[in-house]
Amino acid sequence: MYKVLIIDDDKLARKGLISMVPWEKCGMTVVGDVANGLLGLNFLKTQEVDLAVVDLSMPVLSGLDFIRESRKTYPKLQYVALSFHEDFEYVQSALRLGALDYISKLRMEEEDCTEIFQRIGKIMGKTDEISHATIEAEELTVINPEGFEPEQFEKMLASWQGCRWVYDEGLFIQKVDEVVKSPISLRQMERLLMLISQEIERVFQFTNRVPFLSKKSEGVDWLTGCYENLYGIIDSITDFSVLPVCMLYAVKYIKEHLTERLKVETVAQKVNMSRSYFSTSFKNVTGYTFNDFVRYERVELAKKLLQQRKVKPSEVAEAVGYEDSKYFSHIFLTQTGVNCSEYIKQMSSKLKKDEDY
Repeated sequence: MYKVLIIDDDKLARKGLISMVPWEKCGMTVVGDVANGLLGLNFLKTQEVDLAVVDLSMPVLSGLDFIRESRKTYPKLQYVALSFHEDFEYVQSALRLGALDYISKLRMEEEDCTEIFQRIGKIMGKTDEISHATIEAEELTVINPEGFEPEQFEKMLASWQGCRWVYDEGLFIQKVDEVVKSPISLRQMERLLMLISQEIERVFQFTNRVPFLSKKSEGVDWLTGCYENLYGIIDSITDFSVLPVCMLYAVKYIKEHLTERLKVETVAQKVNMSRSYFSTSFKNVTGYTFNDFVRYERVELAKKLLQQRKVKPSEVAEAVGYEDSKYFSHIFLTQTGVNCSEYIKQMSSKLKKDEDY
């Protein structure tokens, strides 16, 4: 049984969590609960603890400071962060310091805490099998011949923040491909997915819990499923008060109507915005102006149609919503560096190389 210490300045929250989770079923037992990080450090001096469930915002000694201090003396201690929705920056810091997961205190009754702690137990069991774990000053990293060095891993984490990839399928595919080809370890993959999950919850208020991973491909499947789920639920949205949700709805509408004549006024009306406010917001959130995004997505659609041999180069302009084929050819060349015929040749050559390989 893993020994659990719960640290939270809210006594009712501590007692609620203790009663809510079937600890024995998760392979755990609660050995204590205290009101702040300093009391937590004192508890560790007299009791053996495997997992600390830590509220990040506490008086005397915060959860983050508790993690930093306890890691110096108890390198094998693992952590789960408790947070409110407004504590997202703290959650990201906790995950970077090595926390295995986080639980939203506002959604604690909605979330399946049993599943969360069962997953954490599996991760801890897996971590116990690794004999060459090491603690760095500000980064917990499992030394693995297939793992990133801390600085490389930090760059990958930063590259997924902001959720701009949600609006750009091409960027998403590129980033997933980078993960697939990278030396990321399973432990690092789990932490990357937790940060992405937390970022998605912050931006879109959509929760998609990270599973226990037994192989890298499961993490890739989670990323793909998460991306598809976001677009899947967006049609049911009726509350357009959250700006990123509005922009995702607009992006989905644009992608579904690329073959039609698209006007910014029409799309702005779909999300109950004025033309000027929508245009400014769209650029800020997606990184594209409305017209640039439409052009970009039409070229991406043209590339897919050409790859699938669904249209001839002479027909592709009309198939993606352009009446002027010469104008489209100019846009395609500008965006891809080649014309449509050359693009088909490149894809055929690449396909042949892949088959030979």
